[in-house]
Amino acid sequence: MDENNRTEIWQQRLQAVLNALNQTLHGAIPCPGEPPASTAGATSGGRNDNAYMYILFVMTLFAVTVGSLILGYTRSRKVDKRSDPYHVYIKNRVSMI
Repeated sequence: MDENNRTEIWQQRLQAVLNALNQTLHGAIPCPGEPPASTAGATSGGRNDNAYMYILFVMTLFAVTVGSLILGYTRSRKVDKRSDPYHVYIKNRVSMI
């Protein structure tokens, strides 16, 4: 019976911690070092307003760079295959027949 009470105490403490965490995540209780929720809404405009645009721009540049490298590599491989001596021999041999 004593063990049952210990389990209940642990369950109550865990429930209290989870409730506090849930309230913090939903903004009901501010995290330490953050301004209260009433002033957080007033300072929404600031230096990082267009941070997502910068990230999108950098990702686009990266995608274009990688795409051009892949495209250039595949085209160079096709040129190498056409000028391969074996393919030239087969092409000449077929045209003779």
